[in-house]
Amino acid sequence: MLFLKSRKISLKIAAVTGIVEIFAMTLLFLIINQNLTKVLEKKAMDDMNVIAADRAQLVETYILSCCDFISGYSKVPEVRNFYNNRNDKAALKSLHDFTASYASLHEHIEGLYLAAWDTYVFEHTNPDSVNKAFRSKEAARQLEERIKSEGKAFCSGVVLAPVSKKMVIPVYAPVYDDKNEAVAFAGAAFYTEELAGLLSSISSREIDYALLNLKTGQYIFNSDPSLVGSVCTNKDLLKAAEKKIPAYKTRDSVVSCHFMTDKNWIFVIQDSTKNVFGIIFWVRYIIGVICLLITVIMVLTCVFNVEYQMKPVRVINKQIEYFKARDYSHSDLVRQYLNREDEFGAIANAVKELHGVLQNQHQLFFEVLEAQTVGTLVTDFSDNNIIMVNNMALKLWGIDPAKRSSLQMEDIKKHFDENETRKIAEIREIAKKSKDEVVYETTTIHDDGQKVHLLSHAKGVNLSNGDKVIIFSFINISAQKKLEENLLELSETDSLTSICNRRSGESKVKKEILKGKKGLFALFDVNKFKFFNDNFGHAAGDKVLIEIAKCMKQTFRSSDILIRFGGDEFSVFATDIDSQKNAEMVLKRFLTNIAKINMAEINGNKISISLGAILLSESDDNFEELYKKADSLMYDCKKRGENAFKIIS
Repeated sequence: MLFLKSRKISLKIAAVTGIVEIFAMTLLFLIINQNLTKVLEKKAMDDMNVIAADRAQLVETYILSCCDFISGYSKVPEVRNFYNNRNDKAALKSLHDFTASYASLHEHIEGLYLAAWDTYVFEHTNPDSVNKAFRSKEAARQLEERIKSEGKAFCSGVVLAPVSKKMVIPVYAPVYDDKNEAVAFAGAAFYTEELAGLLSSISSREIDYALLNLKTGQYIFNSDPSLVGSVCTNKDLLKAAEKKIPAYKTRDSVVSCHFMTDKNWIFVIQDSTKNVFGIIFWVRYIIGVICLLITVIMVLTCVFNVEYQMKPVRVINKQIEYFKARDYSHSDLVRQYLNREDEFGAIANAVKELHGVLQNQHQLFFEVLEAQTVGTLVTDFSDNNIIMVNNMALKLWGIDPAKRSSLQMEDIKKHFDENETRKIAEIREIAKKSKDEVVYETTTIHDDGQKVHLLSHAKGVNLSNGDKVIIFSFINISAQKKLEENLLELSETDSLTSICNRRSGESKVKKEILKGKKGLFALFDVNKFKFFNDNFGHAAGDKVLIEIAKCMKQTFRSSDILIRFGGDEFSVFATDIDSQKNAEMVLKRFLTNIAKINMAEINGNKISISLGAILLSESDDNFEELYKKADSLMYDCKKRGENAFKIIS
């Protein structure tokens, strides 16, 4: 008892020291275990992601080889020679022999063929498919558009072949003629068995894999062959696919997903939790053993020494974090270290000087930005965050500058209609990929309904810290656009009658005819117009022409094309008049309006016209022919010398 009493303080110190040691070791173990576990888990998940990406790349490479195969077939002389000489039996036989020979080069091809845009098959390795069309008219049109837009060989997906009931990879490639125009296409279907074999050969027994079509929900490949072609029922996997989650864990397994976005597929790798994270359990055990071996003095010395030495670093780092956030209000954090004569003192003084330089540069930049007469907006690549915007941009968009501090991207988008918003989104994507500045025009709508035309520039920029931004600039070109519209209107309008002149009117009619529009085309001139000019003067003659143009506007619709060809010759193209009865009704109303004209300038003489009209039919597709027919009819009416018209269909 006396021994214990004499060491009472020592025991207390030992007890306190023991408690501190246990607490310190426990805390150290938890910290190291938590962080190292995260690192190891991340490393394991990254390895899984690499495996998934490698398998997906194998799929991509295989599909690319299939595309190269069909692309090579579409470019051979036998194919082009056949298309240029489709009625030549020798050319057909040459194509047939070559197709069979070329198809034999690929062991896993189901069929190789050449077809027209309506999917009519010229040549096929399967003779039963020749001289047949295998798609509906609408489906063939969609396929044609897809092939032409791709411009090269491409894979349309992986499907179940209707004949062989095997999974195949359909591949298409355009066939170009001597003028480099796409005139037909070549197609082939490749069995997936070879690719499935490659995937199986590089997968270990423990690791499962699958390739899933997100559009149909079907398995394209699976380490379990019985699941190929079936619909996926794994709820965790479907949820991860829907939310684009690259990797996730369940109680028993770890799953990594690689999204093949261009094909809407997902490649999945699955391994057991024990295999993936087994090393973590050993690491935890080793860490615990090491922590138990560290002495109390070493732990305490390390903790207090590091705490003391790292304090200035944390303060300086905090000051720099404020600088990065463009907050220069905390300028005195490093003041306590300015007089130190060690490295921390030098760093503290450098940070203080940096504060002054950055503050001045920030103020100068802000003043320059606001002084610009050009609107400026800087956003991140995701289009979610506004990094910088000046007042001129807000003024051009019609946004109150008072809202600048709380401005969101949605507030800006509200000032653009749906088409402009879609166009700007497309410009953003171009700016992300291009090194050059993208120039475009857009229109913004203010809250009061005013439309402002903007000339805009967009440029993607990679910052030195790795961030990527897009810089937009805007100037108001509303006055220029208005001037252009006025000049265009003046160039297309007859200055005397304010209806279309010959050039613009004829162009509009031709465009309507090319669109397949049917209706009434009428040509007329004024009877005894020379009499009015000679006896009452050219001013009176001009007034006659103006009054006739007014009658045209009163009689015909705003959508109809009214033309003055020159002199006293006029024309009208009234669309959607599809019967003789309707045409006669409209023309009689027009002649009635003409007969009502009463002009003092010509001493009450009545104005009359002679009119020839054509009802357009399916065969009328040439403006010049229409004009000649109407002109001939008009001169037949002139013999009557009064308001008259003649119409044929």
